[in-house]
Amino acid sequence: MSASPRTGAAAAPRRAAVQAIASLALLLATPLAVWAEPAGDPRPWLAIGVLAGSTQPDARLANYQWVTTPRASWGAQALAGKGRFATGLRVARASTTQAIDLPSGASRVSVHSTSVELLGQGRLVALWGMHVFATASGGRLHLGYAPDEVVIPASGSSGPTTVALAPIDEWVAGGGLVARRALSGRWSVGLEIERRVFALDTAHRNGSVIENSRESFGDWNARVELARLLTGR
Repeated sequence: MSASPRTGAAAAPRRAAVQAIASLALLLATPLAVWAEPAGDPRPWLAIGVLAGSTQPDARLANYQWVTTPRASWGAQALAGKGRFATGLRVARASTTQAIDLPSGASRVSVHSTSVELLGQGRLVALWGMHVFATASGGRLHLGYAPDEVVIPASGSSGPTTVALAPIDEWVAGGGLVARRALSGRWSVGLEIERRVFALDTAHRNGSVIENSRESFGDWNARVELARLLTGR
């Protein structure tokens, strides 16, 4: 097998792009409702939302046989805020595939990425009925494999060998911008662009030598959020 960031995948879905375009149209066309609070509003609020969009892994992961075209992603988050600031928790998930080199040819496994992150948001500006926030996030990233083992066929007198693909857990941090606009009632829609970074242990062949190192990678995320205000305002 080539490396320890082990993974790759299928064709890039177009649904995420369609959703993003449709949501941007909503952001520009929908009249502002009351739960997009005016600047200085002291009342606390709590909202929950669902997320859908696209994740593009670092192109350098293709060196380790990941598929790095944009992949569909989804998740959920809860935010609590007061005035210009909000904090919360986000769970996000995406998947891709990786090719594993075997004597009999390449075998592909699915790699599922799940992150649990703390969020912080600060409102920068209110513009054209939208509220634009700077965001920061940090938490844990879990990479799991399906199947979680590969079988190397028998060679000569030896039987087949089973190699386990152990899950990987790493820290992840990110930052970006989100534009949010209220819909009717207690609903809002948002469009977020975020860059995240994380590190993985890697291994690659240099001639007859296997070199191990630790490298930093990242991903780009474009998400649409549909949220409902539970309390406040």
